[in-house]
Amino acid sequence: MSAPIVPIHATLETTVAQGVAHVELDRPASLNSLTREVFEDLVEAGCALRERAEVRAVVLSGRGRAFSAGLDVSEFAGLAEATGPERGSAVVLGEQMGAARALAQQAVHVWSLVEVPVIAAVNGPALGGGMQIALGADLRIAHPDSRFALMETKWGIIPDMCGTQLLPRLVGQGMAKRLILTAETIDGTEAHRIGLVEELAEAPVERALELAADLAGRSRSALVHAKSLVDLAYRVPLADGLDAEQQALSELLGTEEQRSAVVAQLALLSSRGGRGERDRTADREH
Repeated sequence: MSAPIVPIHATLETTVAQGVAHVELDRPASLNSLTREVFEDLVEAGCALRERAEVRAVVLSGRGRAFSAGLDVSEFAGLAEATGPERGSAVVLGEQMGAARALAQQAVHVWSLVEVPVIAAVNGPALGGGMQIALGADLRIAHPDSRFALMETKWGIIPDMCGTQLLPRLVGQGMAKRLILTAETIDGTEAHRIGLVEELAEAPVERALELAADLAGRSRSALVHAKSLVDLAYRVPLADGLDAEQQALSELLGTEEQRSAVVAQLALLSSRGGRGERDRTADREH
């Protein structure tokens, strides 16, 4: 049974059940629009999950009709009045957290600091900061009719919640420039086509929870190393990444979790008549 974890937040709710943490933006009346309080709550929730050893996967979603429609209208006045990098409620520089110092960036970046896989389930609009929060996840599952856009240039600013840095990694530099410069809106189907979304589903939250539950049944250490190694590929030379692979493998082999995974997989193969995945794949191809 799901149980709330501490701390309790006013703008979102986090529950943990059977190794899966579900973080839900809980401002449905405003389409889960973003305020400084939301940013603070997201950072605090992400940091809290980093301390939960029983959590093996995380799902991010928004309650109601939207993932998040972006910055709350009440915040735009501050943007218009800002004359420097530290003015306005959306730009708050503070203590370094990972690679991020600005509060709004930390609300996105914190999910890369959570050791286990994070899945964003996008239903309805994911606009501006909402889309950037989804970019902070490891995987994105969206409804075909969901909507994605980085609309900041229409307001005379730029995507400032890691968007300019994360989007090119998913869709390439040219497509990232097109989406950011034109501020065009695309649906989930197009987002999937260009690589912004990894999977489409009619019920993205349910599908994300299903996938998270599957991941939660696996070795946590293997999940942590796999996520870390893929992220490392963007930061280090190939030789360093290959060395890190071998170091991770040496740390995993022979552990209790790894032995349990082998036993479970052998039992599964036995229940299927002892045929390996390669044999079943060959059958399908012929």
